[in-house]
Amino acid sequence: MIFRNARLEDLKLMCELWNEVVTEEYFLKTMSVDAYEEKLLNNPDFSYDSTFVVYDEEEFLGFVASKKDDDIENCWYLDSLHINKACRGKGIGTKLIKKVGQYAMHQGYEHMSICIVKGNDNAKNIYERLGAVHYKDFIDDFGGTKSNSQKLIWKDLSIFS
Repeated sequence: MIFRNARLEDLKLMCELWNEVVTEEYFLKTMSVDAYEEKLLNNPDFSYDSTFVVYDEEEFLGFVASKKDDDIENCWYLDSLHINKACRGKGIGTKLIKKVGQYAMHQGYEHMSICIVKGNDNAKNIYERLGAVHYKDFIDDFGGTKSNSQKLIWKDLSIFS
């Protein structure tokens, strides 16, 4: 498996996977893949430096995108983590989370956070197993669809070194 920073040629695959996951798992209406790609490219928080992809030879397996957390001081936010459905349970997501944790630590951040929809117990269990703890509950808005969500935080990034 190859883990590396995302490149322009990865964006279409990232957007396709994001669209598939969001519509199937969260039952949300999403924009077209092309519209999402354009939105991502125009997002000032998007950076190839803090977005990582994973491939098995030529097969795209997943990605993780991250940015500065605007809610918590000195905290990096794990914004999107999506793994191809057929590849889940093989440790790929865990490796991507660790990659982002290491990136955040090297950038000088002390903490890392992630938000999940309440009821997504599989994700919550993985994050907690990796050291995340509950930070707060809140109502999130996914393009007009409201959801009960929660924010988890890794208080000490040294666990990723």
